[in-house]
Amino acid sequence: MWPFDRKSRRVRSSQAYWLLRNGIGDAAPRSRAASTCDIAIVGAGITGALVADSLVSTGARIVVLDSHEPGQGSTSASTALLQYEIDTHLTDLTRLVGAERALRAYRAGVDSFAVLEDRFADLLPMADYERRPSLYLASDEKAVAPLQVEAAARRAIGLHCEWLDGAEVTRRYGCHTPGAVLSSLGAQMDPLRFTRALLAGCLRHGVDVRSRARVESVDAAGNDLALRLADGSVLSARHVVICAGYESLRFLDRDVADIDNTFALITAPTDEFASLPLVWESARPYLYMRTTRDRRLIVGGGDVPCDTVAARELLLPKQTVKLAKSFEKLFGRPLPPVEYAWAGSFASTRDGLPYIGPVAGMHPRLQFALCYGGNGITYSV
Repeated sequence: MWPFDRKSRRVRSSQAYWLLRNGIGDAAPRSRAASTCDIAIVGAGITGALVADSLVSTGARIVVLDSHEPGQGSTSASTALLQYEIDTHLTDLTRLVGAERALRAYRAGVDSFAVLEDRFADLLPMADYERRPSLYLASDEKAVAPLQVEAAARRAIGLHCEWLDGAEVTRRYGCHTPGAVLSSLGAQMDPLRFTRALLAGCLRHGVDVRSRARVESVDAAGNDLALRLADGSVLSARHVVICAGYESLRFLDRDVADIDNTFALITAPTDEFASLPLVWESARPYLYMRTTRDRRLIVGGGDVPCDTVAARELLLPKQTVKLAKSFEKLFGRPLPPVEYAWAGSFASTRDGLPYIGPVAGMHPRLQFALCYGGNGITYSV
C-alpha cells in the first residue's frame, strides 16, 4: 500500500509547471497565534482551501496547517482536469457499491461544477477556469463495446454524453481510436492560482494559515484533539479535518488506498490544439491530456509504483519519452517541443471513490477529506 518512506516529504518533482508559471510566492510568516482553535485543517492545498472556505461563515476559529508552503504539495503537481467522470465506470461502480450509491457518486461530480461556478465566480477567471468537454477514448477494439454500454448507462441517469465512432473522433479531434464517449461537462483550471486566491480570502476572514507546520500526530486530549507538530508545539482543536492528500494516510489506522506515481509534460505554446477537449483513455493506467490558457499542451500518464522518491525521479526522463511516443501514436504526428516535465505521487482507492467524513472506530471529531483518483478536485468541491 505504501511504497514511499513515510518520512519522505517530496510528493512531487521540482519542475511542476504551475510553480514555474506562478512562482513560489512569499514564504508565509511563522505564526505566533493561539495554541487553541475550534477547527484545525491539516493541508493547505486545494482541498484544505475549499474546506476552510466552506467553514469561514460559521464564525469558528480556524487554523490551516501544512508541512509545505500553501499549494506547494500535490496541488502544484496536479494537471487539473475537472471531470464528473470517475476512474471506475458507472457500470462497474454499480456492481461494486449498488445503483443508489453509484448514482450519488456520479451526480455529486456533476453537481460540483455548479457549486464551483456559483460560489467562486469572481475567483475562477484569475485561475484560468474554462469549461471543456471530456473525450474518453477506447484504447483498443476490445474497449468499444464496454464503452458503448457505459455511455448508455450514463445517459440513462441523465448525463449528457454521446458515442463517437473512430472516423468521427479523427475528423473532429485528429486522434486515431476505435471510438470514444464525448461528455459535454468538464473543465480545466490553474489549481495553484485558485488555491492561493481561496486562501487569501480565508486570511481576510480571520483564518490562521500556518506553513512549514508538519503535524506528526493527532491524539485525543480530554474533550479536544491534540495536534503534535514537528517543532514540538501542540495545537488543541475541537475538530480536525485531514486534507493532506496521500500524506493523510499516516493518520489512518487502516489501509484505504494505494500509492502510485504519475508523470506529466508540458509543451511549448502551439495553436494546433486550441479546441482539444479533456482527453483520457480506457486503458489502465491511462494517458490524459489538456490544453492551457497560454496555448500549451499538457500530457500525463505513465503511472508506475516506485519504492522511493529517488527512483521516481530517475524514471522521469524515460516516462517523458514514453508519453511523447504515446501522443505520437494517438495523433500520428510528433508532439510539439517539450519544455518541462514533472512527476508526482497520488493515491487511488479500490472503487475510485473518496473518503470524506469520520472513520468508524476513530475519534468522531477527526474527519478526513481524502479526494483521491482522477477527479480529486471535483470530489473536493
